[in-house]
Amino acid sequence: MLVMAFAVSLAALCTGIVLGYTSMDPADADGGWADPDGRTTTGSFVGSFGAILLRNTGAAMLLFSGVLTAGFSTVVALGLMAAYIGATFGAAAHTVGFQEALGSIVLYAPIEFLGLLFAATAGMLPVVTGVAHALRGGAEDGGSPLRAYAGSIALSLRTLGVAAVVILIAALVEAVVITAR
Repeated sequence: MLVMAFAVSLAALCTGIVLGYTSMDPADADGGWADPDGRTTTGSFVGSFGAILLRNTGAAMLLFSGVLTAGFSTVVALGLMAAYIGATFGAAAHTVGFQEALGSIVLYAPIEFLGLLFAATAGMLPVVTGVAHALRGGAEDGGSPLRAYAGSIALSLRTLGVAAVVILIAALVEAVVITAR
C-alpha cells in the first residue's frame, strides 16, 4: 500500500510540475507570446494542438486518479487546478484587462472545464458510490461498500472516455483560436 501511495503522489507531483512549467513557458507552442518587437507570435496548429492535448489529458488523468485513492487525489488536484486556473486568469486579466483575457478564452475554456469536470467526476464516482452504498446499508443487494466501489469503476472508465472526447474537442477549438491570432 505504501508503494502505491508513493507512486500516486509522485505522479501527482510530476504532473503538477509539468502543467505549471509548460503553461508559463514562452517557448511552448501553446499560445501567443510577444516577441522582442512586441508582435504576438504563435506556434503551428499541430504544435499547439499537441501541447494542449497533452497538458489537458495529463490534468484529466490526475483528476481521474481518485479512483485509486478513494477520491483524495481528485479532491486535492481539483482544488489546486482551480487555484492555478484562477491565478493564471487573474494574472492575464491584470496584464491585458479582464475583457481581453476573457475574450481570449471564451470559445474553448468552458468546453475544457467541462471535460476536466467529467474527469473529476470519474475520479470521485467509486468513492461516492461506496459511501452511498454504506449509508443505505446495502439493503437492496447485501453487498459491501467495497464491492459497490469496485462495481462502479466500469462506469467511471466510461465517464473518463467522455471526458477525453470533450477534452479533445476543446483542444481542437483552442488550437484553432491560438493559430488564428
